Amino acid sequence: MDSQDFLKWMDVVGISKASEIVQKIGVHRNTAQAMLASANKGDTVEVKETFALAMSAVAAGLPAWGHNEEETL
Repeated sequence: MDSQDFLKWMDVVGISKASEIVQKIGVHRNTAQAMLASANKGDTVEVKETFALAMSAVAAGLPAWGHNEEETL
């Protein structure tokens, strides 16, 4: 993922620190720190498809699946 895309996502969801990435997505602290460091350097950020999907869900304000009592299919 382009570093600007990653930093834009952080801005959209109100994240400024690696610890907040850990809280929002649930990745390991070292992974979040490495991603943020890459983005801040302007490097490509290695993002797996599942992480990118989680980023989209967080940006859309969706709760974790099964964590919303009103959830229906």
